[in-house]
Amino acid sequence: MKPLPSFSLHRPKTLKEALELLEKLEQAKPVAGGTDLLLLLRDGACKAKNLVDLSLIDELKYVEEGDGEIRIGAATTHNSLLQSSLIAEKAPALRDACAGIGSAQIRNLGTMGGNLCNASPAADTAPPLLTLDATVEIASFTGLRSIPLYNLFAGPKLNSLQPNEILTEIRFPVPPEGAGMSFQKIGRRRGYTISIVNAAAYVELDSDFCRRAQLALGSVAPTPLRLRSLEEWLKDQKLTERLIEETVPACHRLVSPVDDIRASAEYRREMSCVLMRRALNEAWDRARRRVR
Repeated sequence: MKPLPSFSLHRPKTLKEALELLEKLEQAKPVAGGTDLLLLLRDGACKAKNLVDLSLIDELKYVEEGDGEIRIGAATTHNSLLQSSLIAEKAPALRDACAGIGSAQIRNLGTMGGNLCNASPAADTAPPLLTLDATVEIASFTGLRSIPLYNLFAGPKLNSLQPNEILTEIRFPVPPEGAGMSFQKIGRRRGYTISIVNAAAYVELDSDFCRRAQLALGSVAPTPLRLRSLEEWLKDQKLTERLIEETVPACHRLVSPVDDIRASAEYRREMSCVLMRRALNEAWDRARRRVR
């Protein structure tokens, strides 16, 4: 195993201190759980002379509801999301995604912000958050900015953050009554594995009609992918098993997967249809149970 390159570790206790360090230190990178970054450093995929550890900053660790939104601090761990009754009730697809990330040890260290900033096309939390219309708040020494989550992803393992910026919060509207959602994943084994394909579906019903559908896939394109053309197709239609069966084959032409050690591109194309069918059916079923 390759050794880690040498670096200096800084452990601020406030966001202000962390931003000041990123502003003044040479080749500085923020780190939270380190479950992705330390591997990249070891393999030489990125370089850093200074690491700014965010794990002691309590103001970045929360899950709360207010003003019609659910807000999640970027340093909140996956295990903390799993223990949140708010997420279990209002965003079960996000909870299901967190449950499938790595081992218990990884979930105890890995954070929501880290999973998104790593910008893996296979990131499990990205598809459910995309279907929830999530936005992210980004802080630097000079101020704050907010962007839609999909604008965070710039390419495989590339995010749109500047070197002196920290992702501080993920937020999304509280799903209304009549909303149902689902997350589906397939990997090379049942647990502790990176997704070969993952999928999320969000459905809002008005009686038997689809008031809104939001769909996303992961590990089938350079970045996590929203299926906006399918969303428009489903909108205002009466949801039926036949409609879903007629809709999901379009995933085959909307994705652009690659061959790699985990799966072939063609297998990913086929599984994108299979998983989206499962996700849509489960989201529809959950939505129907909420409107009864």
